[in-house]
Amino acid sequence: MSFVGHIRDLAAARRELETRRLLVVGGAPDADRSAFLDAVAREVADEAGLPVYRFRVADAGERSGEAGRTPGEAADAVVEACRGVFVVHPCVVVVDGVPAGAADAVPTGTADESLLAGLISAFAESESFLLVGSTDAREDASALPSDGCADGWALLTRAAVHCDRGDPRAAGPLLRRAVEAHQVAGDRRGEAWAVFLYGRMCRLRGRPEDARRLLHIARERFRAVGETPGEAWACGELARLATRSGAPDPDALAEARRLHERVGDRRGAAWAHLWWIMARADEPGFPWQEEFANVQGRFHEVSDRLGTAWTLHHHALTLARTDGTAGADGTGGTGGTAGTGGTDERRREADRLFEGALALFEEADCPHGRAWTMLEYALRSPAHRFLNGEWAAEIRHVFHGIGDEAGEAWVDLAEAGPSPDGEPPYELACRYPIALLDTLGWTETGEPLIPRAARDTQPEPRPGFPRPGDRDRPDDSRAQVRLTLLDDVPVPDVPARIALQVVPGPGHPWSTAPLPPLTARATSLGHAEVDPAHGVPADGAEFRFTPHRPGSHRLRFTVEDPATGTVLQQVEAEIDVVPSDPGPHRPTAPAPRPSARRA
Repeated sequence: MSFVGHIRDLAAARRELETRRLLVVGGAPDADRSAFLDAVAREVADEAGLPVYRFRVADAGERSGEAGRTPGEAADAVVEACRGVFVVHPCVVVVDGVPAGAADAVPTGTADESLLAGLISAFAESESFLLVGSTDAREDASALPSDGCADGWALLTRAAVHCDRGDPRAAGPLLRRAVEAHQVAGDRRGEAWAVFLYGRMCRLRGRPEDARRLLHIARERFRAVGETPGEAWACGELARLATRSGAPDPDALAEARRLHERVGDRRGAAWAHLWWIMARADEPGFPWQEEFANVQGRFHEVSDRLGTAWTLHHHALTLARTDGTAGADGTGGTGGTAGTGGTDERRREADRLFEGALALFEEADCPHGRAWTMLEYALRSPAHRFLNGEWAAEIRHVFHGIGDEAGEAWVDLAEAGPSPDGEPPYELACRYPIALLDTLGWTETGEPLIPRAARDTQPEPRPGFPRPGDRDRPDDSRAQVRLTLLDDVPVPDVPARIALQVVPGPGHPWSTAPLPPLTARATSLGHAEVDPAHGVPADGAEFRFTPHRPGSHRLRFTVEDPATGTVLQQVEAEIDVVPSDPGPHRPTAPAPRPSARRA
């Protein structure tokens, strides 16, 4: 809860306030500064469901002056008024008009500086949020964003918070609105961050190709506007995609960390450092004890609870999985203790770290991290086994609350144990790449060693992946619908061509005969137009897709036999539309999702 400093946009302001619970803003005319404070308070209060209380130092001084009180007594009155609301219930408190100088340094004893010190002391033990506005005249109105831009940044921040919590479902609509707000404001920097968050959301949802494309676009846009911290974040997210494919790229993560450090982005450097450790933690001889301690110190310096929580989680995971011969000193972090005593000591230390991570995830309102920590804690600690299914049910409930069916599938695996044939269950096989599932291990007691990268994504089932009931039907006897995007990356109000083909497998009757006169019908499920309404696959069906806003668009294609009226197959495609033309891009096929019978 130390001094935060001057904040220059609403997104950064809200993030700082949510992380530290204390925000000090200086400069600008009183009306602009007050409006900015109110905007930050409103966003945080609405998200957390908290009341807002506002105090102005000038008002307290006028009331005190009438009673013949000194400025110091007026400051005391403000502090006591704030203390009165802090002790009642959690809330958001705005104190505006703190005289210049009071927010620039550690309090040294003057009346004005005592006001800030008193406010911090009053709220220190509460669960509230405190915003302080300083009348520092050395700043001007240019330090604050315009209203339109502020709205865009607020929406971006809300989307980022949803992703941080591991619940990307609401992020898409927020990002679409954010893009529109930044376009209205002419804010290219804001648009670049929106594209970046789209890419991050796709990575979280297990759509690596979409994520890679959008993150490359975001990186180039950051470079174009000179936003080096954003470029570093994009590089880090691109490197994380390699981890999911089973081929970690620690060198790319190290480069992202150096880029963050060059521009003084300590928080970004801490996250890149953690991702680098995760990519190497399971290497023999890697000094993970030393590195986890270093990165935990980095997160502590920037008061990042979420980063600290994930550090504790992975530190505990590494400690629980070690055999006592890994780590910087070759001891596994237990001073060289061997045998049962060393194992017990490592387990106790891992339990302590898991408990610390769980507490921080709860404080940060991150159900994604909470669910994964509960699962690993239950697997590694004999005191937290799946007794009567109670822990399993609770963990499933948390995963279900954020729509993470993949997380629920890992709980199912933990309960069921290894399969006799060694194959992963369907609910995992249809979501994760084979390279990742090949790194799944098992302990001698039948506990899964879940790959670290599994918790980076919440993938949906892959299109066309055969269900258990279809496995008695050879793959080559099916006919598939193939969609191909023929033009560059779609942008609003510009038609993009989509080709539809029916591709019969070698064992399908249509593989040796001409396709019958099937009909393909296209339907837009959002703010877009698709024409023509019908096409004939045998003649090369081609549709023009015209989106009217950026964001994710869903299209439904239905293949029918017009002679009988039978629906043979229905697929849905999800296409990301970026705010404006990012330049040439190699066309890729939108991913179809089966939703009806197969031909």
